[in-house]
Amino acid sequence: MSLFERRKHPRTSQHGFVLVVRGQLAFQAQTVDFSKGGACIKRPRNWSFHIGDEVLVYPLGDPGQVMCFKAQVRWFQDDEIGLTYQ
Repeated sequence: MSLFERRKHPRTSQHGFVLVVRGQLAFQAQTVDFSKGGACIKRPRNWSFHIGDEVLVYPLGDPGQVMCFKAQVRWFQDDEIGLTYQ
């Protein structure tokens, strides 16, 4: 990890999909990577959340039980969003 790296946990590339939910608004997004402390996802079109918003993240995959993570929008750019687990 470089001197300027702010992440506390190493990231693992993981390409799949998640559902990001805040209230009754939900976006499906492609994942970039995950770590023990958060995730990076591709920014969906019409993204309307703000830095600091609390969201629920549901990793999507095979049919069956789905895990849910509480997270906070930490940052976003034109094409990516950083989430921190709470």
